[in-house]
Amino acid sequence: MKKRLPVWVFLIFVLAGGNAVAQCTPETAGKMGPGPGMPDFTEFDLDGDGAIVSAEFYKARGERMAERAKAGGKMKHAANAPVFEDLDLDADGKISPEEFATHQSEEMANRRGKDG
Repeated sequence: MKKRLPVWVFLIFVLAGGNAVAQCTPETAGKMGPGPGMPDFTEFDLDGDGAIVSAEFYKARGERMAERAKAGGKMKHAANAPVFEDLDLDADGKISPEEFATHQSEEMANRRGKDG
């Protein structure tokens, strides 16, 4: 008698594979976040000019954290939240979509390293 895998096992493999493909790159920056719970560029580019300045960054981050807290989200990593300078890699006072994507990719790599 052959044993069959439950449907939920199949779905886990399919969904996990989809997440592995959905990476944030400079080409996809602003269109998607690289992982669940991670923001995309457009959430921080409040004026839509293609760059994030310090005021936008902190305003958007504060609003995002307030929403998560109101929804009962865990805030266990709030103390380790990145500062503007962590994302402004060329120190020009603006975060570009490419800089944002680079930071998001690094964050995802760090998360994978901690999980595995």
